[in-house]
Amino acid sequence: MVQSLTGEETMIQIRSPIWKSRSVGIAEHKVGINGVDLEITYEDKAKKRIYPHVYSISRGDLGKYPTQTCRNVKLRIVPIMDLTVKEYR
Repeated sequence: MVQSLTGEETMIQIRSPIWKSRSVGIAEHKVGINGVDLEITYEDKAKKRIYPHVYSISRGDLGKYPTQTCRNVKLRIVPIMDLTVKEYR
């Protein structure tokens, strides 16, 4: 569910983190005015999520991280440990 023009935080799903740096790529066009909520849906062999919680980051904090372009999409590369846990699962 992405509603970046409404002013609310948006929810995105990340299929797999960037393992080398233990980070995620967040597309700038999917970030709402207040920020973004995200969940990492990657599962291990036992079908358990490695990162089961809902995480969040504000738009202001997102601007501190480096960008990377992938398939003409500008991504902010954010370490998972810098994300705030919004909902424990």
